[in-house]
Amino acid sequence: MTKAKTAQATDVVLTAATCWEASPLCADLRLRPAGQGMWSGRIGNSPVTLMRTGMGAQAAGTALSRIDGSPSLIISTGFAGALQPDLRTGDIIAEELSFCPAAIAALSRGNIHHHAGSIAHSNKVLTEPGEKLALGRSTGALAVDMESSAIRAWAQERGLAALALRVILDEAGRALPRSLPTGEDAFSLACYAALNPLSWPRLAALWPLQRRAAAALTATMRAFLEAL
Repeated sequence: MTKAKTAQATDVVLTAATCWEASPLCADLRLRPAGQGMWSGRIGNSPVTLMRTGMGAQAAGTALSRIDGSPSLIISTGFAGALQPDLRTGDIIAEELSFCPAAIAALSRGNIHHHAGSIAHSNKVLTEPGEKLALGRSTGALAVDMESSAIRAWAQERGLAALALRVILDEAGRALPRSLPTGEDAFSLACYAALNPLSWPRLAALWPLQRRAAAALTATMRAFLEAL
């Protein structure tokens, strides 16, 4: 059985872990369905493919293995948690995961307001302010996510350009639910609310923050892609 082709050599490939991150990008960038968990289109001079990877490094690595070819740029995008107390919901974090001078130039050319710095990896969602601030102190990283490390390793192994362009969802001082829904559909959310009544208020409090973060990310991504 042959592997389905998912990206041309000239493509910019965006990776986002969940539908909450991918859906606003699809809508704003007007991407069309291109297979299971994939959308494609053209922004400016760039053919773009968006892949929904699932959460975590293992899921991201599995999704990336579906790429047939050598994309011109891989972008790890979506939400991140702040590790420094001065970062706010909606702030954009950029890190060069592997050598990508054209992407760095596009950040400047597109007047993309961002914080340049490292993004730490975690195998789980950091839910308490203390653990986020402690990781920030020990690593000096600006933010944390669960996928960019896998994307870095995949791109570096293949000599491909890669950039993390993430938006802060939860500030360092904000507590998150200790558990999260197992799925992204309405049934999973309803089950979560029924089984986790004490965690539900924390999750509900994230909704306006999620909208703010998604709006900042989509505006940034469009300006960045148009500047490439």
